Amino acid sequence: MKIAVNILRQFKIRSRLLLFLLLALVVSSTSIVLVTRTAAQALLRNYLYNYLKSTQEAIAASAELIIDEINMLAVRLTVNNEFYHLFNTEGLSFAEREEQFRQLLDRLLVHKELVGAIYIVDHNNEIYEYAPVGQIIQQPDLLDINRIRTSPLPLWGVIKKDQTEGSYILFGRQFYNFYTGESLGSLFIYIRESALNDVYRRIAPAGSFSFIVDDHNRVISHPDPAQVGSVIFDASIFETENDFTYKRAHYQGQPVILAISAFNNRLKNLGINWRMISVISEKEFFQVMDRINQIVLLIGTSILIGAAFLAIYVSFNLTKSVARLKYRLDQFGTEQVRAISTAPPNDELALLEESYDQMVLRVQELIEKNNREREKQRELELIALQAQINPHFIYNTLDAIGWIAKLKQQPEIEKLVIALATFFRISLHKGDKFITVAEEIKLVDSFVQVEQTRFPGKFEISYQIPEEMKECHILKIILQPLVENAIKHGIATKKGMGHIRIKGRKEGDDLYFEVIDDGVGFEVDSPDFASSYQKINYSGYGLRNVDERIKLEYGPEYGIRFMSEKGKGTTVLVKVRAGKAG
Repeated sequence: MKIAVNILRQFKIRSRLLLFLLLALVVSSTSIVLVTRTAAQALLRNYLYNYLKSTQEAIAASAELIIDEINMLAVRLTVNNEFYHLFNTEGLSFAEREEQFRQLLDRLLVHKELVGAIYIVDHNNEIYEYAPVGQIIQQPDLLDINRIRTSPLPLWGVIKKDQTEGSYILFGRQFYNFYTGESLGSLFIYIRESALNDVYRRIAPAGSFSFIVDDHNRVISHPDPAQVGSVIFDASIFETENDFTYKRAHYQGQPVILAISAFNNRLKNLGINWRMISVISEKEFFQVMDRINQIVLLIGTSILIGAAFLAIYVSFNLTKSVARLKYRLDQFGTEQVRAISTAPPNDELALLEESYDQMVLRVQELIEKNNREREKQRELELIALQAQINPHFIYNTLDAIGWIAKLKQQPEIEKLVIALATFFRISLHKGDKFITVAEEIKLVDSFVQVEQTRFPGKFEISYQIPEEMKECHILKIILQPLVENAIKHGIATKKGMGHIRIKGRKEGDDLYFEVIDDGVGFEVDSPDFASSYQKINYSGYGLRNVDERIKLEYGPEYGIRFMSEKGKGTTVLVKVRAGKAG
């Protein structure tokens, strides 16, 4: 470490500063790029999940609407009495019954584009056919008929073909009279697979396709007609135990994203145990992520270049002032050199700081020769004393501590921190010299809350301030030091509980305040603070500061007066003049 420091000391301050700034900016820029990229990828993955899930739900809902429509068609056929009379009317030939059968269906069938054919097989195995699309389709075979007659659930999913290799999904159920329960045979409805595919194909994401398989991995519906009815033998990548899942996989030799969802339990009760599978091209989908990465990289590079120029600019400007100060110090004492009126920023070079301090002391010795300048300097010192604390840092820090205490359920700490934050907020008051009497009382109360936490049950305080005084503006921080000294030197050393009262009254433009305590008290020779403060054993710098600031602002007739008796307590009278905000 020492060797590294010695090596760095061989370079100029400008070079060292530039090196450290560049290093810090490179690290921070790289961190920003990495964090942004990670966050973007996480958001995209979350978007991918929600997008695929909502798309699958929409596709499944569309397919379920078609299934519900077919199921409702079967119900309408079941409850229609005309079919009952048709199959129980004697004297009709098969051709006459089939003709009336087709006429009935022409009237009842609403969505003819969904249905390829409807068959009713009676108990004599006579097949009544209705084909609105005009295609010759494979009729139900004996296996299908026997399955319907022996199964309590409808039959779904058997694929039938027409002469053009068009595919139809078979729906079959027992056909009976709804009112009498009399069996009329078996009902078969051929659902056009293309109609089902057309519905959910419009919802599928761009660059993707979807298809439906049953629990035997048989393809029920697919954009490729040749795939319909085939069995997927290697279907392990489509297996899932959840209602919805998605994963990255290889399908047909290409990297893809598979979204798999099961149809709802209501359809399972109808004998439908299908899964909806969407195959999305990984390359097309992740083009968005690639673009995000490119944008993040471009932004990071731009930030880094801009930061580099900023580092060069800052280092040159900072070291320029140091070089100028060094030059002036070298020329100190010559006729051409004048005192530097502005204070330089903090610097680590002790030699420059020491030389500058010596110069300031010499200039101050020449300037501080008259009383007016001494009073002005004292006022500046008081203002500087109030401005030592960075308000924003204090506020933010105390607010942060207060929130942490609240989250940690520490009400005492929270109350103490909030009181302290209020105290600083009012006392600093954006650098203003004046605040209202109400704000001054609030400042005192914040301080008292802190002290009551330090000395629980040790003292009580009360306020008797007329309403007409509360909006008057006075020099800030004149009552708090009096209360502080009353607690510290009057109440703290007293046995038992102490009491403090703050009273106020207004006489013309003058305001009077009394800070009364029943503490240990002390002997005072004169009530005038300016002539007796050195003999007052507990006044301290704070009270002298208050008295001097009041006299400096309002005049010598204003200030602090004391009345005290040892063992009984102390009363401090403060006289100021009411002012306006400004």
